[in-house]
Amino acid sequence: MSQSVLAKTSDEELTPLLKLSPEICITSADERSCDIEVTLEWQTLTNRTICIISDYKDLKQWCSTSPDIHDLTVNISAERDIQFVMIDKDTHETIAGVKLKVTPASPPQVRRRYRNPWSLF
Repeated sequence: MSQSVLAKTSDEELTPLLKLSPEICITSADERSCDIEVTLEWQTLTNRTICIISDYKDLKQWCSTSPDIHDLTVNISAERDIQFVMIDKDTHETIAGVKLKVTPASPPQVRRRYRNPWSLF
């Protein structure tokens, strides 16, 4: 393999990663809020303890107690998008971020009649 391919592969493996599943929550037509259980999973360069901060009202900041913890599951009830940011617990350096998108369901389409109701054709 060439040097550039090897370098690219090793850089991708070293990049800190924060994943969210699911990434999108679709609200029903009746309710505006999205009630869902989301799981945050992360990988870091070294074994360091991290904190997750967000703009969600019930989870302002969560910090891991051990570098061996690599996921967090949260029940969410939200009406708008939520941003999650992973930071280093010791240095407060921002490592990675991810966003949960809250999307309203589209209303059902109303079919329009193309002819008058009194038309014979």
